[in-house]
Amino acid sequence: MKYVIYYRVSTKKQGKSGLGLDAQKAYVNHFIDSKDIVKEYKEVATAKYMDCKNRPQLCNALEFCNAHGYTLVVAKIDRLSRKTEHALSIFNSLDGRLISCDIPNLDKFTLTLFMAIADRERELISIRTKQALAEKKKQGIKLGKPENFTNAGRKKGRLAHSEKARTNKANIQAAELSRLYKTNGHTLQQIANKLNDQGYKTSRNKEFKPNTIKRLLERV
Repeated sequence: MKYVIYYRVSTKKQGKSGLGLDAQKAYVNHFIDSKDIVKEYKEVATAKYMDCKNRPQLCNALEFCNAHGYTLVVAKIDRLSRKTEHALSIFNSLDGRLISCDIPNLDKFTLTLFMAIADRERELISIRTKQALAEKKKQGIKLGKPENFTNAGRKKGRLAHSEKARTNKANIQAAELSRLYKTNGHTLQQIANKLNDQGYKTSRNKEFKPNTIKRLLERV
């Protein structure tokens, strides 16, 4: 079987720096033998775009796969699409020749279920966020500003920093790479060295160390 790889990053900054792209390549290289890869496509675009005007590389990749009977590979399904109907239309256009490294044994049913769950989770997160903001406004809390410098305030600050680190995109990518390296038998020091060599920084803009790798894997 021969494979065509499709990579997508959301911003030009990510595209130039390699952030996001490195994590995707690590996923693909872990699951796909490089000798079976015939072509790679890289695109800078947000997931909301689904047309050939805004995502020409995706359309080129699909056309190339269909012309030669190749299988399209993405590191994670959200690199392909965040919409169930769009993902299914791509799956159907390829006659099922689609592999997403984050979904084992991908078929139409699994893809539909996975996308539906992801859609629902995003909806619930949006609802929870709006409710939390509305509740804070009702309590007269000024959003985005520290309330005070009491122990309670400092605790809130620590929790906020921990949450920021947990949801930071670069941290998520670094955690994904760290798990892959750990699975392959790398020590914490070796993982830290690899992330530092690739230009990753902690949420405090410092180099990774074994203890920060350990915390990263626990948080994210």
